[in-house]
Amino acid sequence: MNSWFKIVYIPLLLLFTLGKAQEKLTIGEKQNLFSKVLNENREIWVHLPKTYNDNTINPSKYPVIYLLDGEINFDYYTGLTDFIARTPYADIPECIVVGIKNTERTRDLTPTKAQKKSPVNPDIILFADSGGGENFVKFMQEELKPFINKNYRTQDYSVLVGHSFGGLFAINTFLLHPDYFNAYVANDPSLWWDNKVTISRTKEYLEKNKKFPAKKSLYVSQADNEEQQKNWNSDMTQAIEEFKGIIEKNGSLNYKHSFFEGETHGTVSYPGNYEALKFIFKGFRTDIKQLAKNPKQLEEDYKKFSEKMGTDFTPSETYLNVVIKFMKSNGFKESETYFTNLKDRYYPKK
Repeated sequence: MNSWFKIVYIPLLLLFTLGKAQEKLTIGEKQNLFSKVLNENREIWVHLPKTYNDNTINPSKYPVIYLLDGEINFDYYTGLTDFIARTPYADIPECIVVGIKNTERTRDLTPTKAQKKSPVNPDIILFADSGGGENFVKFMQEELKPFINKNYRTQDYSVLVGHSFGGLFAINTFLLHPDYFNAYVANDPSLWWDNKVTISRTKEYLEKNKKFPAKKSLYVSQADNEEQQKNWNSDMTQAIEEFKGIIEKNGSLNYKHSFFEGETHGTVSYPGNYEALKFIFKGFRTDIKQLAKNPKQLEEDYKKFSEKMGTDFTPSETYLNVVIKFMKSNGFKESETYFTNLKDRYYPKK
C-alpha cells in the first residue's frame, strides 16, 4: 500500500501567530513504497516543479532526477533545481526530484562485498553488510521508476545523483547499466572501494566496448580534502584521479571533472550538484533578446539541444508566455505574432 503526506517547512514565527489561517510552504511529499526486491518498505520524497499543478497552463511532462541520500540532500537540492530552472534565466528545464531515503546505506550503495579495518581502530571491521548495489539498482529500475512514471507526469529523461558511496553507485550503474539513466552525477565518489574494483570495471568496459555509449553524460566532482590527505582520504583522491585519466584518455563520453578547492568530502556535493546540472543541460538556455531579431532561433536551439540529449525537448508554455510578453512590451509585433502562433502550435487551446 502506498501512502503520502506533505513535507512542510513552517517559519517559527507562524507557530506563535494566533487566530489567523496561515498558508504553508510545501517542498514535497513523502511516499512509502514496499519493495519486493529488497523485501522492505522504502520511503521516498518527491518534489514537483512550481508549474506542475498550475491550472493556467497545459499539463506538461518533466525530466526526473533520482537523488540518493535523500534525507541529507533533498532540502537544498529542490531549492537549487527550482532556482536555476526559473524563467527567463533557466539553465535547466523544470524537473521532478525523487529523494531516496536510506535504510542500510552501505548495503545498498556498494558494488561488492568487502571489508576494511577501521583507520582509527584496527580491531573494528567496517562494511560487513556491503555488496547490495545490484539489488538496489534492480529496485530502482523495476519498482521505483515505474512507480514514479505511473503516478507523475514524467518525461523520458532521467538523472542519477550520488555522493561518496552514492557516487560509487552512480558510476557502477553507468558501467553496468548505462541505459538506465541519461545522465550520472558522482560527487567525490568512493572509487577506492574494494581495491578499486570500479577502476578495473572501467578498464574492462573499454576493452570490451572500445568507447562509451552516445548521448550519455557523466559528471564527477572532487573535494580538496587538504587536511585529510595524509590518511585514508588519499586513497579516495588517487582513485578519482586514476578514473579521470582513463575517461579523458578515451574521449568518447560527454564527461566533466571538477575539483573544488577548499571543499571537503562532506561539503563538495553542494557546489558539485550545481555545476553538474549546468553541465548536463548545457545548451538549454536561450537569449530572449536575440529571439527578437531572429524568432526562428528558438526552435533551432531546441532542435540542437534535443539531438544532443537524445530526447525531445520543447519550449515550455511558461517560457513562451514570458517571450510573448517581452516582445509585446518592447514593440516587436512580428516576433510577438510569431511566438503566439508557436505557442498555439505547441499548446493548443482546449
